[in-house]
Amino acid sequence: MTKDSKNLLQRGLDNIHSPFSSFIGAQTTSSLILLFSTLIALWWANSDYAATYVNLVHTPVGWFFGDFEFKASLKHVINDGLMVVFFFLLGLEIKREVLVGDLAQPENRRMLIFCALGGMVFPALIYSLFNFSLDSQIGWGIPMATDTAFALGVLTIVRKHIPASLLAFIVGLAIVDDIGAILVIAIFYTKQISLLYLSSAFALVAFLSLANYVGVRQPFFYIIVSLTIWVLMLNSGVHATVAGVAIALTVPARPELSVDKLLDKAKSKISSLQNNDKEVDVLASKQDHEKILEVRDVAEGASTPLRRWEDVLELPVSLFILPLFALINAGVVLNVSSFLESLTQPVGLGIISGLVLGKFIGITGACWLALRFNLGRLPKSVNFQHVVGASLITGIGFTMSTFIATLGFAGHPEQLQYAKTAILIASVIAAITGTLYLRVISAKQKHE
Repeated sequence: MTKDSKNLLQRGLDNIHSPFSSFIGAQTTSSLILLFSTLIALWWANSDYAATYVNLVHTPVGWFFGDFEFKASLKHVINDGLMVVFFFLLGLEIKREVLVGDLAQPENRRMLIFCALGGMVFPALIYSLFNFSLDSQIGWGIPMATDTAFALGVLTIVRKHIPASLLAFIVGLAIVDDIGAILVIAIFYTKQISLLYLSSAFALVAFLSLANYVGVRQPFFYIIVSLTIWVLMLNSGVHATVAGVAIALTVPARPELSVDKLLDKAKSKISSLQNNDKEVDVLASKQDHEKILEVRDVAEGASTPLRRWEDVLELPVSLFILPLFALINAGVVLNVSSFLESLTQPVGLGIISGLVLGKFIGITGACWLALRFNLGRLPKSVNFQHVVGASLITGIGFTMSTFIATLGFAGHPEQLQYAKTAILIASVIAAITGTLYLRVISAKQKHE
């Protein structure tokens, strides 16, 4: 349907739809929705309706079929179920970055790995110093993680004042950081392992890899096998979200058709439509309808499942899954006494110091050493001062840090309370200091 053939109402909807789609797809929007969900959770947990919030978090959800019954709390369904989709998307992004992104270039990859390792090791060490020989030592992985969505959302505030390559640098840094966090969750936050379930899960992962190798690309096949892997991983003792990353690494990343074959096939299909004596009518003519579907199939064959699935999942994850996770997990009871305790307890001190100071020391120190000994290079237009600002912003560890906290302190509600409060405090400090620093150095560089 051409623009001229559209009626007044359709043209009006188009005028609304285009800007609305741009707004929904923007990184700033997803960050704002995540922030809004966090604020709602905090208000709800500290309001007169706090009991309804607790009831919601522990609401049983499930289904039954004959004698078979599955039931879990809403919190477990989100953390062990929906978050698997988030980790699957994360795995797709990791694979793409390693194949064709910044991690594909050796110099950039070395720099990102050095900086990310520094940004993981130092926060863990600082936390461990505050919690040495205590039961809370288990939380050492909490300050290692960076929340990519919040970090990029904060960077949009100073986007006009920083080089675009700094955003790519932080994304790459966060991806390597996420790889480390996933390994930490899989290795250190697993209590009991069932070798039977675990080996069965990885056997199916290997089966998906083989299917990828021989050219299987049907989404339904991957979905069925992936659901089986998730169930096996859920019963193995290793957290089910690891299944999401493992499955993502098996998704085909090669197009079915080369560019030359795509152009030849597409031209052939389109020419057959152009040579038609009658006007093309996809509604009345079954033949024309089938030819249009053939053009669609040719275009799909030239793209990769990895890219298509990443595009399909990006909005549901950023607009639904992550905000829902924040709503259910960020409801921390805040008052003067709990706030002060979080600032004085070893757990709180370790998390705040680890996220704010540990990230800064680790990333900038690793970057300086890599530049000093020519072990890696920074992206074009990014200098060491930009890395300092980035290291401060990576102290925003909300989503991943909260997720690790819920694993580490699952049976210790008081410690989990301190941890969540400290994560919020550290994330706010990191956002403010990082934004102000980047704004100041930008103004200084313009002046010079």
